[in-house]
Amino acid sequence: MVAHGTPCLGPVTQAGCGAICPAYGRGCYGCFGPVAEPNTAALIPRLRQLGMDQAGVHRVFATFNVAAPGFRAARDQAAGGGTDAAAGGGTASAPETAR
Repeated sequence: MVAHGTPCLGPVTQAGCGAICPAYGRGCYGCFGPVAEPNTAALIPRLRQLGMDQAGVHRVFATFNVAAPGFRAARDQAAGGGTDAAAGGGTASAPETAR
């Protein structure tokens, strides 16, 4: 899940890219999209434990596959922080989810 302290979306991403990012010392960005049922509910707290802030968690799920339902749900979860819905940082992507 984490290579050299770099957070990685590998556990919730479809296989097929050949792990190019990790091969070059970078975390997986999820370029092949989420698996059918990504367990982001387990991944998000782990990313936070590893030092990623709320904005960082939101950002990793808002890259290549920003409209993918599994990553959209993760962005919403990250924005809510699991505590207060008023944590406005993630609301910037709300118009995208309305599409």
